[in-house]
Amino acid sequence: MNIVTLQPNGSVFESRRHLSEDPLEFLGYKVEIAERATLRTFFKMVTKYPLLARLNPFLPTYIKHYGLCAEKDCFYPDMDCLELDKTVEMIGFPGEPRLEIYITLHGVKENEKIDLKDIGLDSLLDMPLKLGKLKHVVMGDKVDIFEFDTVFTFFEFIDGIVWELSFLGTLTGCPLRR
Repeated sequence: MNIVTLQPNGSVFESRRHLSEDPLEFLGYKVEIAERATLRTFFKMVTKYPLLARLNPFLPTYIKHYGLCAEKDCFYPDMDCLELDKTVEMIGFPGEPRLEIYITLHGVKENEKIDLKDIGLDSLLDMPLKLGKLKHVVMGDKVDIFEFDTVFTFFEFIDGIVWELSFLGTLTGCPLRR
């Protein structure tokens, strides 16, 4: 599988080749993120490659709010990192069965998930960003959740982060840059 790698400065590389100004051809590639990548890295990337901001209608609003946040030290003290997970859930038995696949972004503290809905963007930007596992839920059984290593495409990575942020109410906490 073809791979793109997100660097801490927001640059994206494919086989040691810097992505061009038109990164759309790489959206189906597997994404990997460098060890020191943070949520701020994500915003550096979407400002460096403006076409990516057109992938999700919420992204331009978040880019504006990112610009209002402090340039450093945007940490949430009760969290180790942010993690992007993928879930495959079989639903609807008895009844009309269906399969839902979705991506979630959440905080992690000592292997426990932390909901981000009440945490401001200004407290998340410098949190380390990790790619998590795929969780398989069968017919709503939350007791027997299976976890697997998985691949996130470049598009899933971008859209998944923005989609989750759009539900979390994280826009209200950004202070104006001094």
